[in-house]
Amino acid sequence: MKRSIVAAVFLMMCFVSTEVLAQLPVSLTLPQASPKETRSITIGFTSISFEYNSVGIKGREIWGGLVPYGQVWRTGANKNTLFTVTDDVLINGEKLKAGSYGMHTIPGEDEWVIIFSHFNEAWGSYFYDESEDALRITVTPEEMDSKYEWMKFSFSDYTDTSVDISLKWAHLKVPFKVEIPMETTFAHIENQFRTLPAFSWQGWVQGATYLQNNDYKLDVALQWAARALQIDRSVQTLGLHAKLLVLNGKKEEGLKEAEEMRNEWSDDWRSHYSAAEVYEEAQELKKAEEAYKQAKELASDDRTKQVMQNRIDAINQ
Repeated sequence: MKRSIVAAVFLMMCFVSTEVLAQLPVSLTLPQASPKETRSITIGFTSISFEYNSVGIKGREIWGGLVPYGQVWRTGANKNTLFTVTDDVLINGEKLKAGSYGMHTIPGEDEWVIIFSHFNEAWGSYFYDESEDALRITVTPEEMDSKYEWMKFSFSDYTDTSVDISLKWAHLKVPFKVEIPMETTFAHIENQFRTLPAFSWQGWVQGATYLQNNDYKLDVALQWAARALQIDRSVQTLGLHAKLLVLNGKKEEGLKEAEEMRNEWSDDWRSHYSAAEVYEEAQELKKAEEAYKQAKELASDDRTKQVMQNRIDAINQ
């Protein structure tokens, strides 16, 4: 009896479920005419990425046709283009906080407006709301000789702190620049000294050298060089510390350390070479020339000797 009841209930549920499901608007997932693309790059420690559905020309007039001038455009197909940065950045010099943004544009014959919206899940630009803008910039489009059948974003002219980005489609390029502020890169480097790199002289040398090369926070660079020197006294650590003393306005202290280095490692060409760089930084060019000559004399290979000679020639120009 119980089995009969259970069977009847099961059949009823199957019948009801089938009837209910038949009324639901369930659609198939099919291949999209506008393929989804992802473009990304990491500049320094900052990731920059785009997610968008590309669009093909397919024989159509694009600018002023399929994409009207003076109207907000989703910059692709289907959902708005998604632009993500993992750190605060500058877009053409304007600040944009870390986050994911809906990217829209307003195309024009002579200038374009690029919009980064806090709302990043819009279908197209139909419900775009200017009050949700995080940033707007105005850029100048450029004609290209080459033709892009499919819309794409590209990266070019990379540096440690910046990258040029272009929207390309048909014969048009719409460029803008993303820059990573040095304070952002510095923060990432500084945080690493709360982990394993803090226990080796190499990490402190790398950090101090990076700051020196970028002429940024030279006082901190000197502190980091001092930490490296404290862990390991060598030509590399002492030479870097001496140069940073000069760069921080402590010329006499830097020159003294350069002399100490040459005396301590008198048979090593690297000590004289490193000291020569300190002398050059201090504008003591005669001392620099003499030290380069000493380094050349001690060097064992022709390539190093030529490098020293090139430095000597540069001083005498």
